[in-house]
Amino acid sequence: MSLADTFDKDRRLVILLLLLKQDDYSLSAPLLTKAVQQLRHRVYPDVIEADLVLLEQHRLVKRETIDVDSGQMSIATLTRLGRDVAEGRPHPMVARPSPKD
Repeated sequence: MSLADTFDKDRRLVILLLLLKQDDYSLSAPLLTKAVQQLRHRVYPDVIEADLVLLEQHRLVKRETIDVDSGQMSIATLTRLGRDVAEGRPHPMVARPSPKD
């Protein structure tokens, strides 16, 4: 596995963990972008959008697109499977979280 693959999988774990911490398990793509940037990764909005599409294809999130003044915005909501992966269930596209002491 390349270093880029490692970063990609870790970034997707960060997205799932951010969604897990929300009361309604949902965040907009712009907020996810800002939060991921603040936590660990230098990332652009189109990368987050691509991650959300991939996570949706793997049924880890549900993605809704809404119209806003500047165009469209994605809203991601964690699924049950996504919660399981965020909590440690292995998945080929997402890093596993570190064990809790």
